[in-house]
Amino acid sequence: MNIDKVNLRLVFIHALFWLLYVASEYLANMMHLQPGNLSRFFGATLLSLPALIFATYFIALFIVPRFLQKNKWPQFLFWIGIVAAFVFFARIKWQELLIYIEAGHYYKTPVAKVLKNIIRDYSIIALAVCVYIISDYRQKQKLNEQLIKAKAEAEIKLLKGQLHPHFLFNSLNNIYSLALMQSELTAESILKLTELLDYLVYRANMSMVPLSKEVQLLDNYIGLEQLRYGAKLKINSDVQLQNEGLQVAPLLLLPFAENCFKHGGVGSEGIFKICIKLYADDQNLVFKITNSKKKNKVKSTVNGGLGLDNIRQRLKLLYPGNHQLNIRDLPEQYQVSLNINFK
Repeated sequence: MNIDKVNLRLVFIHALFWLLYVASEYLANMMHLQPGNLSRFFGATLLSLPALIFATYFIALFIVPRFLQKNKWPQFLFWIGIVAAFVFFARIKWQELLIYIEAGHYYKTPVAKVLKNIIRDYSIIALAVCVYIISDYRQKQKLNEQLIKAKAEAEIKLLKGQLHPHFLFNSLNNIYSLALMQSELTAESILKLTELLDYLVYRANMSMVPLSKEVQLLDNYIGLEQLRYGAKLKINSDVQLQNEGLQVAPLLLLPFAENCFKHGGVGSEGIFKICIKLYADDQNLVFKITNSKKKNKVKSTVNGGLGLDNIRQRLKLLYPGNHQLNIRDLPEQYQVSLNINFK
């Protein structure tokens, strides 16, 4: 928005507030005004207005930020008392000045005669300062939310940047294993890796991607691992997408598959088993993945590595309060369950 437009809008709001004050004074005194006293009333009201405006902005722009917002209560109360005395003195002198202009002689105004007006002056100043404090708080809250959002986006980019080399390292290790065995599948594995890298380059940097693309990435990665393990790897997959275009954060599911192959292996039945269940509609995503563990493998004291630590942080940033991630390290299998609510 143009700065000049913002300043004009601010000036208009302030002018409107004081115009409403004058109008409220008129409505409050309308029943008591005698014929021909309208000009005297507006003259008296406008004469008192500069002192009210000065007191209001002095409190809002000087006293509040220097003392109230810094919890310096003695100084704050002292200055409020000074301003209250100033308004009190100004109101009495206005009344005496009006009488002098009309009658031509000085008349000391009793406090009781202007007490109602003084209380109303204090009320309007308090209202104006409260409006200013609330407006200032909302602006700071909005700025704070923007800073938090920017920080979260920066952290997400950093986490995704950490995940890319981690994923690439694991994939290259798989291809290296095939090359050592002089497998005929080495070339095919390189082709699959190329498809995976294409995703990382063109989609991983997006803020959101279709869930169907994430499922495709998961299939390609598991397909790469299938080339390495061959018949020893048995995949049981049940994927139900009610809305394939559902937008999710990129690289959401891949770390869980990586974790399977990092901590899993051929179990007691001589087969490396992985079971994948995914259900998603417009409101919820439920993802479960289970893998067998190597026989006689010592239970790990660390619940996942870089990949899972990474995804935990990303989930906290992307879906705060709207997700549940449960990881269980059982004697013969790992179980991961992820629930996300998109409401």
